[in-house]
Amino acid sequence: MSAVPVMPLMLQDAAAATVTMASPSWWGADSTRSRGRLLGRASLVKTYAPHARVYLDLARTITAAEAAGDAGIGPAVLAVSPTRDAIAFADLTDSHATATLGDFADDHDAAALLALRERVGAVEPSSARVASVFDDIRALRAALRRHEVALPAEAVLLFRVLDEAESRIDAVGVDVEFRHGDGNVSNVLRHRADGSLMLVDWDWAGHMDPYQDLGSAIVELADDEDHARRLFEIAHGRHDRALLARCLLYGYADLVRQALVGALANRLDPGTFEYSKYSDWQFLRARNALQTTRTDELLRRVSV
Repeated sequence: MSAVPVMPLMLQDAAAATVTMASPSWWGADSTRSRGRLLGRASLVKTYAPHARVYLDLARTITAAEAAGDAGIGPAVLAVSPTRDAIAFADLTDSHATATLGDFADDHDAAALLALRERVGAVEPSSARVASVFDDIRALRAALRRHEVALPAEAVLLFRVLDEAESRIDAVGVDVEFRHGDGNVSNVLRHRADGSLMLVDWDWAGHMDPYQDLGSAIVELADDEDHARRLFEIAHGRHDRALLARCLLYGYADLVRQALVGALANRLDPGTFEYSKYSDWQFLRARNALQTTRTDELLRRVSV
C-alpha cells in the first residue's frame, strides 16, 4: 500500500463544506464534504461527524479506502487527518457522477457493478474489520440500549427472524473474504464519459461472507424476487435456490442495520429529523420483507 501522509487537511481555495443528504437517503448524512486544493492537487475532503465514531471504526474505514484507491477500485487517498476523522481524496467531481438506481436498470450495467463488487475480494488492506451484518446489528443494539433509544414494536420480531437466519447460515458454513459491504448505489461513482465505475464510502467494509455483500446489492437493485434471481444468476453464473435465499436474508438484515444506525444517529445528533425519517423508511422496508410467510420459505431454502 502506498504511504499516505497524515496531516492537517487545510484546503486552499476551499468551497464551503455541505451536508449532502437527499431525504430519506443516508448519503452524506454523517459527514461533510469540501473541495479545494491539497498537496497541489484538486481534492475532496470528507469529514465525519463526531457521532459517527460511535458506530464506525474510522481507522479501518480509512485503511480500506486507501487500499481501494491503490487498487483503482476507489478514488486515490491523498492524506488523512491526525485524528483520523477526515480523509482527503482525489477530487473526481468533474469526471464522475454519483450513481442512481436508474443507472443499473439494464442488466448489462448491473452486471458491471456486480463484477466491480466481486473485484473487491482482491483488495488487501493492512487491517480490516471481521464482522457480519448480524455482528453489526448486535453492536448497534447494545449502543441503542446504552443511549436509551426506543425502537418500533416490530423490531423484536425482526430480530427474532434475523437470529434464525444467522443460525441457519452458520449451520451450512460460509467462506470469508474482503468486501465493500454496503450495496447503496450512492456509494458508486460513474465516469461521465466511459461509464466505468468506482466504489466509495468504505464504512462497512471488512472480511465477510461474499454473499452478504452480494445480497445487499441485490436488495438495493431488484424490483422484485424475479429481478433478484436474475441479478443473482448474473453474479453467480447459475441459479442456486439456497444461495439466493442467503443473499436475500443478508440484504434484508442490511435494511435493519441501516434502520438501527438511523435511530442511533437521531439520538446522538437530534434536531434534523432526517435520521429518524431514514430509520423509519428502512424499518418499513425490512418489515415488508421479513414479516411475510415468504420469509419462512427463505429460511428453509438456506438449509436445502
